[in-house]
Amino acid sequence: MKKFCLLLLAFSVNTFANIDKWNGTYHYYSSEELPGGNVATIEFILTLTPKKCEYSIAGFQVDKSYICKVKEKNNELYFFKVQSGEKLGKVIFKKGKYYLYSDEVLDSKDNLFFKDKQ
Repeated sequence: MKKFCLLLLAFSVNTFANIDKWNGTYHYYSSEELPGGNVATIEFILTLTPKKCEYSIAGFQVDKSYICKVKEKNNELYFFKVQSGEKLGKVIFKKGKYYLYSDEVLDSKDNLFFKDKQ
């Protein structure tokens, strides 16, 4: 029984953001001009609480939503699909700002991840 409780505790620590500095809702907006002058915009949202991790991507020709788990290492937070363990991306905290790195983000030099005020 003790082993089961320890295993359950270890799993829950890695599943949700238990560190206050990461908790919150983050937004990233990406846009590009299409042929004909139209603009395609995509919004990325990551929501972290002590009990929840959700990652969604919505906009031009995309609508995805994931329940995720997280793992922190130094000033980096990695997030993964709960069911498959596939890496969805990472957030880096550097010089007081958050940056999103994901295969879905096209411009890794313009990837400032805005965190809502709490």
